[in-house]
Amino acid sequence: MPENTPPPSAATRDYEAKVSQEAGGLARRTARAGLPQPFGDPLSGVVLVAEPAVVAAGATGARANARMVDALQRSLAAVKLDRAYVTWSHPDLLEEILSLEPAALVAAGTTAAQAIDSCNYPLAKMLFSEAPHGSWFAWTKGAHGLRLPALAPALADDEAKRRFWIAFLALRALVPDR
Repeated sequence: MPENTPPPSAATRDYEAKVSQEAGGLARRTARAGLPQPFGDPLSGVVLVAEPAVVAAGATGARANARMVDALQRSLAAVKLDRAYVTWSHPDLLEEILSLEPAALVAAGTTAAQAIDSCNYPLAKMLFSEAPHGSWFAWTKGAHGLRLPALAPALADDEAKRRFWIAFLALRALVPDR
């Protein structure tokens, strides 16, 4: 901890514990559904919702999802957002968004955008499905949204990779002192 930083207050510690507990419970539920484990810091303020490569369990789906996780981790590290929280489109997504209260919400893929939209978030000003790829928009009064192309096609096709990466680079706007 830097020298001049005061220790976190009891309220801050309680909030962090609450968010961590809720995120842990949701992670266990998504694992039971056969989805990859969420990763990153649930308190980072940045939540990226991805669509899994293959929802059904099995060796091929597990390998494809592992490639997606690796690609997302490397991509986030490249734009210096290693702490961003990555989760998957799943039935408890609204609960997860409500508990994490992101300042920036990112949808990677059409299915992820539709999953966020189907949550019917009461304060949403714009649907993710209507947003152009790679452009920030005001999702709520206090949170920005970003829609990305799907990652799975980008792992196998150079043109899809270029489209994904160009849109993904918009995340650099979240990094202070670039």
